[in-house]
Amino acid sequence: MSLGKTDLARRTRQVLDRVRRGQTIIIESYGQEEAAIVSIADYRLLRAISAYRNLPEHPAPVNNRSLALRGLTEAQVNEAVHHADGDPQAAWNAVIAAYLDGDISLGRASELLHLSRFELTESFAQAGLSLSAGPASTDEVQAEIEALRGRE
Repeated sequence: MSLGKTDLARRTRQVLDRVRRGQTIIIESYGQEEAAIVSIADYRLLRAISAYRNLPEHPAPVNNRSLALRGLTEAQVNEAVHHADGDPQAAWNAVIAAYLDGDISLGRASELLHLSRFELTESFAQAGLSLSAGPASTDEVQAEIEALRGRE
């Protein structure tokens, strides 16, 4: 949906309600796109993916199936936020990196981000990104279970 600045000023509450429900709003001035308003989840996801894409190449289960899943704990996420002086983006960066590396499932990622799986799936869709299909074998399922047990 596109909207002029005047309409945005008049309908701010309605626009924010639409954004919270997952719609992206493009703000125009004299027919030129100037800004986009996206939900905070979409914003954080896009930044986390950008940070991940800028990481140096590294071994990960998604690229090398012989690697064990490392999992990710709530304590590790909290530590990342602490080291970033409380910036919540650090949690997103850590969780999305672990998901994209194949160390955690989408369900675990959504749990660590305190979102429903549906909300995280929707944010990935809004960003135009496909989701990994999950474990490809029973060995991978077992490795994921062991990684989850390791966080207890």
